[in-house]
Amino acid sequence: MNNYNLPMNNGIRQGMTVSRMEQWTLSGQSLVSVLSEKLFAPDEFVEALGTPSFTSLVAGVEPRALSWLHALIKAKVYSHLPRLDMRFAKECGRSLFSRRCWEIRSYTFTYRSQTVDGREIEMSGRVTFLGNKEEGTPHQVKTISLHTHQALLDKEWAPSRSLMYMPLKVLWDSAVIEPDLQKWGVNYGIETDGGGSSVHMARQLADCTVAALELMRQHGVTLAPEGYTTNWGSSQGALPALQFAKWYDTGAPQWFKDTLRLRSTFAAEAAVDSMEMTRIEYQRPEYLSIEIIALVGYFQAFSPEQMGGYRPEDFVPAWYTEKKYRVDGRDISFLDAVNYSCSQVTDPVIKQISSFDQVVAPDMLTEDGKVDLNCPKILAWLSCVKKYNNLDDWTPQHPVYLAHCPKDDMMPYDMAYKLYRTVSNQGKNPNVHMLSFPLPGFIPTGGMMSHLVIAFLIQIYMALKENPEDMRALCKSVK
Repeated sequence: MNNYNLPMNNGIRQGMTVSRMEQWTLSGQSLVSVLSEKLFAPDEFVEALGTPSFTSLVAGVEPRALSWLHALIKAKVYSHLPRLDMRFAKECGRSLFSRRCWEIRSYTFTYRSQTVDGREIEMSGRVTFLGNKEEGTPHQVKTISLHTHQALLDKEWAPSRSLMYMPLKVLWDSAVIEPDLQKWGVNYGIETDGGGSSVHMARQLADCTVAALELMRQHGVTLAPEGYTTNWGSSQGALPALQFAKWYDTGAPQWFKDTLRLRSTFAAEAAVDSMEMTRIEYQRPEYLSIEIIALVGYFQAFSPEQMGGYRPEDFVPAWYTEKKYRVDGRDISFLDAVNYSCSQVTDPVIKQISSFDQVVAPDMLTEDGKVDLNCPKILAWLSCVKKYNNLDDWTPQHPVYLAHCPKDDMMPYDMAYKLYRTVSNQGKNPNVHMLSFPLPGFIPTGGMMSHLVIAFLIQIYMALKENPEDMRALCKSVK
């Protein structure tokens, strides 16, 4: 992989100030620029979905899944065309039998937001919606769908780089808004992964939403008066979706609520207590090569003030920062290579990781090589994780659907159920629902692969269902 644009000497952290996260307010205008515009007929849209690397990954796990997926998507698209043709023909004052007067529009753009450590920067995202071909003819979408993407295994999977599958929700005349989030899109190779703070990722989603709505208005597209918004996230995107719903209930300005009219939220395959999950990650060496981003990468996004005075390098072996690698004419550390997804540096090392002394600093280990969960560094990090991912103090005011597969070996089902019991006030809040996602027979069990395939399937199902409550048809309700 090339063109990392990596900072020298971990430069993004030099001169860092205390986070201004607590002073964050939602601006009424965050759109900066439009990066691209693409217009699609339905057939063209189907062919544009996905990326070669994603296709290769799915084919490597289950080759039959690709033909199944393509046939499913085509059938779904064609089934919606008569209804959409009728709606837009009426809107344009045309005969149903004249040429199709609508198209699928997808725009990528930049917007103003904040990083996990409180710096104001430009981020990128995508919005996809239906629009009239008749110039000057406005359109009101039925719904808005907010989607916080999963952890990305390739930079090309970022929403601003590729049309993945959630934009299929335009079939219900929904405007689909997807932020790249910190590290991805225009920030790739410049910013570190913000996945350690679902609070900040939710706020990046909110800023992206404001920018997308402004871009839609510029093209004569708004939410219908009777319309509403749904909120979706799975895997790494699950907690940010929940944090967005919490912020909507507890801190969003009234003008934002009046504009969106949030109806419901769906979060799957990582809706867990982050602090407890971090504890578990420090106790299972068999997952080290998989969880290295969470155990090593997330530190980089926070300021020392947020982590109890500790720096990222305080948590890892000394050689992570001392040893340098030559990449694209620049010298970088292994710690930076992990954070900026520099696979040519990290892959050979990660394949050899099997014990915690290869991942954490020596003073964080017990004499028998286990992580000391009472170590001051660990306690400071757990406190940070709790602060920026906490959902304990939230009473959902709108329907929330949590879903998890019992066969997901990487993300324990018990952790998801525990969060459900907490957020639902031990099952007393009727707005909170727990769903058990079934395991299809062809899914491999064990390790990260089960999580990846389950999360992929859930994303497809999310894209093909109109509302979060519709996911109940695929799952078993749990009390």
